Amino acid sequence: MSNTLDGALEKLYLECRQQLFTCALAITRRPDRAEDAIQEAFCRLFRLSTKPRRLKPYVFRAVRNAAVDQIRRSPPPSEPLDTFIFDPGASPRDAAADSEFRARVSQALLRLSEDERETIVEHLFADLTFRDIARVRQAPLGTVVAWYQRGLTKLREQLEKHP
Repeated sequence: MSNTLDGALEKLYLECRQQLFTCALAITRRPDRAEDAIQEAFCRLFRLSTKPRRLKPYVFRAVRNAAVDQIRRSPPPSEPLDTFIFDPGASPRDAAADSEFRARVSQALLRLSEDERETIVEHLFADLTFRDIARVRQAPLGTVVAWYQRGLTKLREQLEKHP
C-alpha cells in the first residue's frame, strides 16, 4: 500500500471520526460495537493496494459493512440509541435542557425502519449527502431520498403525538 493512501485514510479518519462512529452506532446501537466496527473497517482499508476513486463514501461503506457484520454476529439491543448521535460539543446546560428531547428522539428513531433510521442518522448526524449515502448503501439516489423523507415524516408524527 502506498503512503499516499495511508495519509488519505488517516486524514479522513481525523476529519470524520465522529460521523463514522455515529453511522456505526446507528446500526450496532452500542458504542463498544461501533468502535469495533470502525477498527475492523480500517484494518481492512489499510490493506488496500490502491486508493478508491471516491474515498469518503468508500470508507463509510466499509464502516457500514463492518457494523452490519457486527449485528449479524449478535443482534443489536432493543434499547434506545445512545446519546452519542447528538452533538458532543453541547454545553452541560444545553445538554441537560435537551436530555428529555434526546430520549424521545432516540425512542422515535427506533420505531423507524432500519433503512429510514440509518439514512436519517447518516444525513443529519454524519453530514453525508444523499449522493454519498446512496454510494455507501449501494442504493439508488431516489430510494435514499424516499427513505429520508418517509422517516422524517414518521419521526415528526411520533414527536408531535407524544410531546
